[in-house]
Amino acid sequence: MNWKKLHYTFFTIFRYFLATMILSYAFAKILGTQFTSQPSTYDQPIGSLSGFNLTWYYYGYSFWYGVVIATSQIASSLLLFFRKTTRIGIILFLSFMVNILLVDYAYDIRGAKGMATIMTLMAFFIFFSEYPLFIKYFFTEPSFGQDAEKPLWVSKFRKVKWVYIPLAFIVIFFGILALKSKYMEKSQFYGTWQNVDKAGKLKNFNFEIFNTFQVKGANNIDKITDGTYSFKNDTITLKTFSKEYKQVLENDKIGAIANPESTKTITFLKGRFQLTDKQLIIKNDTIKIVLKRIR
Repeated sequence: MNWKKLHYTFFTIFRYFLATMILSYAFAKILGTQFTSQPSTYDQPIGSLSGFNLTWYYYGYSFWYGVVIATSQIASSLLLFFRKTTRIGIILFLSFMVNILLVDYAYDIRGAKGMATIMTLMAFFIFFSEYPLFIKYFFTEPSFGQDAEKPLWVSKFRKVKWVYIPLAFIVIFFGILALKSKYMEKSQFYGTWQNVDKAGKLKNFNFEIFNTFQVKGANNIDKITDGTYSFKNDTITLKTFSKEYKQVLENDKIGAIANPESTKTITFLKGRFQLTDKQLIIKNDTIKIVLKRIR
């Protein structure tokens, strides 16, 4: 058996298969048969969406972005159809195909994982069929700018970079860690709490970062109010913002309009709290709200 001929046969079949299949995915995006969400998806809370629905809604949110992806897929298809442009075509193909494979598995896109796996393996077969050329181009060939063409400062920086590179990693990592600790710290209230009183208007309390909160109504969709909260000892205070109004005289009648440059803080809720991992109770002289953690 002539292994070289067999190798070339598979190489050619895989090229045409990938080029043909990716065309179908590209035109599906352009014609709207892919990344199209059903009307019922828009009425569901984001936390209840499956990985498939979430992915389809996200990528379908912008039509032109889908067209950009489709254009790159069409370009890779045309390049793969011709032997002389296969190398650049397979690099372009793998640049988005590996990402598609990761998305399919990470978001559990059932029905797509099998084909994505097969196409990725075929693409790597084509890529590694000529791996010596890629190694030569990316690693062994001299890089841009020979010693005679380099400015003097570049030669000096060559030594400094061994200090700069680890320093950049350390400073950026710990800098972002410090910012997270200062501005994104989660208090013990952080999360979504559901009112156990089904008849109450206040359905869900969402305590978020920056000590902010949102109170939602039916189905955790209708926002009732939002603002900031603070707590000290066993007392919690929820404050919301309201526009200040000023009186105006128009057509001999006194009215009031919102002043866009001024707001005032109003206490929405204040009371003593009892907090456990699963339950939060806020009560004062007039009300008692019992909340259970749902996430």
